[in-house]
Amino acid sequence: MNGLTRENSSTIAFVVNCYLSNSISTDELQQWAIRIMESTEAYPDYIAELLRFDAPRFHIYKTIGFSPGRSFTNQEDEAIFGIAYLRNREVFDGPTREHAINSLHMNQAILTEFRTAFPFIQVAV
Repeated sequence: MNGLTRENSSTIAFVVNCYLSNSISTDELQQWAIRIMESTEAYPDYIAELLRFDAPRFHIYKTIGFSPGRSFTNQEDEAIFGIAYLRNREVFDGPTREHAINSLHMNQAILTEFRTAFPFIQVAV
C-alpha cells in the first residue's frame, strides 16, 4: 500500500490535492479507487468508502480518516491547478490560468505523477 497509509501518505495526498483543486471530479476519484482495488490485494478501508463518496469535497478527510502528510511547494500546488485549467474545469481560489499553466510547464513531475495516478484521464499540454 505504497503512499496510501497514514505512515506513508504521499499518493493519497496527491490524489486529495487533485480533488480539492478540481483537477479531478468525484467520478474520477471513484474510478481511481476502483483501480486501486483492482490492482492490489490489500488496501485501506477508506478506498472502498471512496466509491460511495458523495459529500462536499472538504469532507474527503473525514472519509479517509486522516489528513495525508505531504508538503507541496507553492509551484507544485499551482501546477495542479494548471491541470484543472487545461481540463477546462472551474477553479476556485486558485492562481490565474496563465500562472498555473506556467507552473505546470516548470513542474513536469506533477504532470507525470498525474498521468501515472489517473491513466484514464487525458491531459493535453
